[in-house]
Amino acid sequence: MRLFDVITVPPIWLIALWKSRGIATACRRDRALWSMWAIWAVDFTIGVPDVRRVIDGVTGVRSFTNLPVHILSLCAVAVFFEFVREATAATPGRLARLRWVLLAVSVLGLTALFAAMPRPDGDADLLTANADQPLTQAYWAIFLGYISFACATGVRLCWLYGRHALPGPSRTSMMIVGLANLAGFVYVVQRLTYLTAHALGWQVLGSAAAVAATQSLLALCVLLLAVGMSWPALAERLRRHRAWRQVRAICPLWTLLKAATPENVLPLPRELQRDPDLVLYRYIIEIRDSSLVLDEYLSPADRAAAERVLAATVAAGADREAAVEAVLLLLALRAHLAGAVPSGTERTLTIGEQELSGEIDWFRRVAAMSRTKPVERALRNLQSSGRRLSP
Repeated sequence: MRLFDVITVPPIWLIALWKSRGIATACRRDRALWSMWAIWAVDFTIGVPDVRRVIDGVTGVRSFTNLPVHILSLCAVAVFFEFVREATAATPGRLARLRWVLLAVSVLGLTALFAAMPRPDGDADLLTANADQPLTQAYWAIFLGYISFACATGVRLCWLYGRHALPGPSRTSMMIVGLANLAGFVYVVQRLTYLTAHALGWQVLGSAAAVAATQSLLALCVLLLAVGMSWPALAERLRRHRAWRQVRAICPLWTLLKAATPENVLPLPRELQRDPDLVLYRYIIEIRDSSLVLDEYLSPADRAAAERVLAATVAAGADREAAVEAVLLLLALRAHLAGAVPSGTERTLTIGEQELSGEIDWFRRVAAMSRTKPVERALRNLQSSGRRLSP
């Protein structure tokens, strides 16, 4: 296989198979997206030289595989714009209908010209072999004309909808897909330049260089399109992974406080437990509620004592602040479990003083510090120095 085939064919098939999950019940937009990748997968596969030779040998027509490859390419582009129309909720207009008409006319024109034009052996590039022949030039003019129309429309749509999209995965996706369309447009310009030069009798680019440039631009276009179309799903997976990591980080603190204040724990249906955002928000709310209960067992003097004990073992900064909070929570927790009478009148713990993202990071630090040796020693020190754990 050529390097071009190795770079393009496996990723396209992987995406097509990935998108096929649940396709029977998918919406029209997702079916259009899957159809595009399925067409590309078949298209690029039959374009592999070894597969091409088999097909040409079975049909007995020289370079026959070029025709279905080019027709499938046009169909994939048409389906891509159907996906864009569905994704943007655009109402079908004259331009949308014109694309289908142009597709039908282009397919008929390619078929007729292919039957009449001189064709090289299947291993030769269809463009460079007979670039000076009028029928070959007409064939490529139809193919490249449709592709250029599609790429120009794609760049326009990505610019139009991308600048109105909110910053984030959607806008990034539009930018990458726009670059893919731009690479496709450069591919058209490169092929048209080659055809024009040969029509004028200029040898500006050798056949091997022209084929290499074509393959490079096609590979860039397809890979950019794959990244752009997959970017929102990948970003969502990354966001969920990050949320689950935050859940795991503060879970020990939530578990610790849940044992002391079970009345603050709300039952969560099993199906909702698979939502990391909901689980994370639940943990934050319940840790906050438990902290409010335990805060009544503390006083500012306890905070001062904890800060004094930890000053010698934990460096000043966020870690020491989190360590102090962990010591106070554990101290209050033990007092609560021992049946001590709440006597605090002033807030001692840091509760609800930050935005949600800051609070998540704060509880993550507290949970981490609650399991450290300095916090355990500080807790024993404070208890042995007279902190009462009984009524």
